[in-house]
Amino acid sequence: LELARPPFAPPTFATVPVNSAELMARGGRSRAHRTSAARRVAQHAENGAVRSGNDLLALKHPIPQVLPSEEEILRAVRSLYADELRPYSRILRKRITEQFGPRGSGGKDCDAARLRIACESLQTLSVEAEEGGEWSALLVDQPPNFIDIYNEVDVYPEEVWAEAEVYFRMLGESGNYALPGGRYASAQALLKSGLPFLRGYSLGQVCHFTQVALSKRKLLGYADGAIVPYARSTSMLKSQCAQQQRPLVGPLALG
Repeated sequence: LELARPPFAPPTFATVPVNSAELMARGGRSRAHRTSAARRVAQHAENGAVRSGNDLLALKHPIPQVLPSEEEILRAVRSLYADELRPYSRILRKRITEQFGPRGSGGKDCDAARLRIACESLQTLSVEAEEGGEWSALLVDQPPNFIDIYNEVDVYPEEVWAEAEVYFRMLGESGNYALPGGRYASAQALLKSGLPFLRGYSLGQVCHFTQVALSKRKLLGYADGAIVPYARSTSMLKSQCAQQQRPLVGPLALG
């Protein structure tokens, strides 16, 4: 016995009007919102807060976060002054994260565009544009005393370099010889090691010391993007291969 089937009828969908309030509640964006976002981006671009594509995305699509407080920003800036380091935006963000971490201050996720706006709102700071889209936040009531970490002038005694040479040679013979990060993080690690030949030097001076060790003294070098003792560096390996007239093989051959 075959049962009769009802004729198929395609489903119908009702058209429900959605106003701006409902659209926003559902996660959409009204025309007024888009216009407001465009005005906000244009205003910050005129003020110099938009320097890169990341800055533009951060302002067009803001992520809910809590900016560091005035006290937290000033504490970070003053600590960099004590270290004789110019408070460039990238270093200031690192210092805020170091001091306050990912807790409620939002230091870990604070982007440069928002941090610049926060610094410009403080009467105790003067924000200055730097090369490459960078900026720095300077105290208006304290003269600068920063170390130029890129200066090639070697101002350290020979006995300091002699001790450093012994230390980096021993470090290169160990299994864990790579220093963390760039000059800033590497200088921090060297200071935390309590090395006698660096006693009494500020973090800014040790950053400069690291630069001279890289560029002039050839005590340090690079391998796979990390700072390492020169004996473990790509430059040393290339030099050895050239002297022995053999090709450089492996991942370092691409460096």
